[in-house]
Amino acid sequence: MIARARLLILLCSALLLAGCGVRFAYSQLDWLVPWYLRDYVSFDAGQRSLLDQRLAARLDWHCRAHLPDYVGLLREARDTLQRERIAAHELEPFLRQGEAWWDELRTELVDDAGVLLAGLSDEQVAELAAAFARRDRDARKEFLDGSAEARRAAQVERMEKRLRNWFGRLDDGQRALVAAWSDALQPTTEQWLENRRQWQQGMIDALRVRDDPKQFAARIAALRAPPDATAPAAHRAEVAHNRQLTLQLLADVFNAASPTQRKRLLAEIDGLAAQFDTLACAGPRVAAAD
Repeated sequence: MIARARLLILLCSALLLAGCGVRFAYSQLDWLVPWYLRDYVSFDAGQRSLLDQRLAARLDWHCRAHLPDYVGLLREARDTLQRERIAAHELEPFLRQGEAWWDELRTELVDDAGVLLAGLSDEQVAELAAAFARRDRDARKEFLDGSAEARRAAQVERMEKRLRNWFGRLDDGQRALVAAWSDALQPTTEQWLENRRQWQQGMIDALRVRDDPKQFAARIAALRAPPDATAPAAHRAEVAHNRQLTLQLLADVFNAASPTQRKRLLAEIDGLAAQFDTLACAGPRVAAAD
């Protein structure tokens, strides 16, 4: 829930994420999220009950507070994408809004984590630390192992796959745009992984003072900031550079799209908006734990 619970919709999500089955996936978060957390730490019955309570309340808040806004943003994006050509700067507001939503959600999730994790035993904290270390090794192997050319090829394939989900098969010109985008990116993966490792270490450090409520609350509050908040200025500049390149790529791929590709893109966005629009938010399933 802390690391990857990013259920947000922004234009880049609409272009890059697979939209099929969104309604099903959202309705299944009640059991998917606890299952995900159990991959990090084993909960006892009482902890699982607390997790269920916090999750139920958080999902209801999220459904009521943001799903209608997601629908509105997708429809605004659709209006923009009906033009013959778009510029990268026209996509910026959609991305900025999505980032703001994620910042709000991340803050809520970190606060929930402070409640959920405060009751861990020393053995469970050690288990969580080991899981963080294991996931870090796996991520470094996935993203940093192999030759630079192999990593570039994997990066290109990931982007092409995401774009195909929305445009269908890319033509040679669009594939060339993706290749040029990859070549122009600044290397940020190693620093990204280090930022994540430091954030996770901050969580472990907070848990080690969980018997002191004041210290624990202060350290949890510090984790509300994104993992790259304290990254070197050079890294933040590289991230900003890559962000702009990606917006430009999305605009360029759209501008080069055939009528068939554009029709498919709009249909995918319509379908995604419709799924969120018809997803009724249930009443609070269980009261949130204090």
